[in-house]
Amino acid sequence: MTYQQAGRVAILKRIAGWILFIPALISTLVSLLRFLEASREKREGINAVMQDFSHVMIDMIRFNTGFLNAFWHNSPVPDFNQGGNWLFWLIYILIFVGLALQASGARMWRQAQHVREGIEDQMILEKAKGEEGRSRQQLEEKIVVPRHTIFLQFFPLYVLPVLIAVAGYFVLKLAGFIG
Repeated sequence: MTYQQAGRVAILKRIAGWILFIPALISTLVSLLRFLEASREKREGINAVMQDFSHVMIDMIRFNTGFLNAFWHNSPVPDFNQGGNWLFWLIYILIFVGLALQASGARMWRQAQHVREGIEDQMILEKAKGEEGRSRQQLEEKIVVPRHTIFLQFFPLYVLPVLIAVAGYFVLKLAGFIG
């Protein structure tokens, strides 16, 4: 792949990453809010105050985000106590696939920019050689940019989802939403 093609692929990867990341993040957050609202039980003491506070906050968020009604009506509500959350987890994983795509595109973009600057620098030297110097086309034909896969984005694709899921489990467990 030439460096010009790498630049175009990098832009497409970054756009696709953001297109995956933003809706998946919104859907996951809405799903978690709906889970918090659905798991509200009548409790006594400080738990009852926390439950009522969370219910009021969720209602206020829902009321003020009317433009997200598609997410409020269609996002899956997870049930962490019984299981069967495969659609929720699929959308959750799409967050990190989008991040990995964006990171891969950003790396390709930086490499394409670096190659472009290197060619400009080399062209100055080639013009100084006079007639025996190589042309821009000859330099560009020699350059082959490797393809980058999202599976090499180790941290955003493999480590970060596990860390956030474990932290979320502990927060929900401490808050009493998971039994």
